[in-house]
Amino acid sequence: MRNAKLLLFPLATVVLAVIVALILTWMTATPDERDEMSQWISEHTGQEEPEGTRQIEWDALPDAVVAWVEVPGTAIDEPIVQADSGYPDYYLYANVVGEGGYGTPYIDCDCSLEGPLTIVYGHHMDDGSVFADFARFSDRDYAVDHREVIVYVREGDRRVELDAVAVDIVNASRETLRTEFDDRADFDSYVREAVEESDLVLEPPQDLTHLYAFSTCSYQTGNSRTVVYAIEKGGGL
Repeated sequence: MRNAKLLLFPLATVVLAVIVALILTWMTATPDERDEMSQWISEHTGQEEPEGTRQIEWDALPDAVVAWVEVPGTAIDEPIVQADSGYPDYYLYANVVGEGGYGTPYIDCDCSLEGPLTIVYGHHMDDGSVFADFARFSDRDYAVDHREVIVYVREGDRRVELDAVAVDIVNASRETLRTEFDDRADFDSYVREAVEESDLVLEPPQDLTHLYAFSTCSYQTGNSRTVVYAIEKGGGL
């Protein structure tokens, strides 16, 4: 028994190191490399799942990861963390284990997954990874073909299915996304205006309770951002 106890800590350390290494490898891999990794895991573990039944192994991820976003048919397949008001831009450069790198998609420190507005920022990498494909939503045909956005929420192990409803190209030097509202009417007015005046509207605005905004860099100007607005399926806008 004593020997077993002595081995427990080294073994746990090795397992943790392997998990961290896998996360870092995934986050720095190109889309093609990720496809190869997923195929290899499925073939060697027998854990290939039928379409639409994907499960996120939350216990294998750092506590900082509060959600995961996937856009079927694109390279967007990323963990999401929650920014802290004390260090609002920390995850611009830090990965999910707090080390330097390409950053991690993160929720604005003044927002949360509980709504009513959830803003998620992610880098536009030259290799097409992270949120680069959100910038392609400025093309109507591409946006229509990839409207489905899936957010897996750690708390309650929930799967939230979204539809993209509008795409806006903003100059971040002059335009910002609001995160505070005086009341419900103020929020509704802001959302309606933001969506109706977007460069591309896929679905006319109606009443809603929760709006998601996925933001990434784009290159229409020196400081452009593409913002993809999305709502829960069947929820109206």
